[in-house]
Amino acid sequence: MASDTKQPAPAGTAVPGERDYFTPHVYSMAPHRAVLRSVEAKFMGRVPLAHPVLDIGCGDGHFASIAYDERIDVGLDPLWSDLIEAAVRRDVYKMVTQGDATRMPFPDGTFNTVVSNCVIEHIPDNESTLREISRVLRPGGTFATTLPSEHYPDFLLGSTLFREAGLASLSERYGDFFNTISHHYHVYPPEEWARRFDAVGLDVVEHFYYFSESAHHAFDMSHYLGVPNLVTRGLFRKWVIHPAQMAPFDVWLRQYYEEPLPEVGAYQFVRCVKRG
Repeated sequence: MASDTKQPAPAGTAVPGERDYFTPHVYSMAPHRAVLRSVEAKFMGRVPLAHPVLDIGCGDGHFASIAYDERIDVGLDPLWSDLIEAAVRRDVYKMVTQGDATRMPFPDGTFNTVVSNCVIEHIPDNESTLREISRVLRPGGTFATTLPSEHYPDFLLGSTLFREAGLASLSERYGDFFNTISHHYHVYPPEEWARRFDAVGLDVVEHFYYFSESAHHAFDMSHYLGVPNLVTRGLFRKWVIHPAQMAPFDVWLRQYYEEPLPEVGAYQFVRCVKRG
């Protein structure tokens, strides 16, 4: 599997003209989401967008509004809801379409670029999803995605603490629990993803891990420290009601946004090109 082709600058390396993806995340959402999504925005934002572009799993459009410098042609999400209406209001997509990624409502070869940020692992029918991605891409087109890696369950803080205490069974159960509540149906190593992409005519040209074990520990802990955000979300429909609420997280979590790429990580970035 290609792992060193056009490797991006390490996360701690400044890229000319690159925006600060961390600040708008940490002051607008729960801390565990903020630190992860800001790192992903940095990598997905570096993907060259050849139009037309499809975003699979666009949600409320918040991520795309921060990650990309230009409007995306089409946002696709399975359910028309308040989230999708928010994406329309944000005006980050030229068109937002309700649709199933396993049966996308587009002709063959419609798009030059397909992006999907931490979405395809949540879709049970992975084979159909990948076939559809390949089908709607033109030959030579790009598919870029982020995914949890095989290290996701083991790198959680709870899993680590149980393992170090000699409680291997509880460690495994903790990791399984987080995969379950996160609706992770597909948590594979790079080699398995490469095999799955290859089967539908997508060649992996770039792969790297991100989110170190230390970052994942902080991510796990932030779920618990972010309970007040959950409360404000329930009461006021806002994760953050005042900047002071997130200032401590800004100080603590920024180091993980700025960390260099780890040798292995809890997540992985993959870029593919469709074979001609």
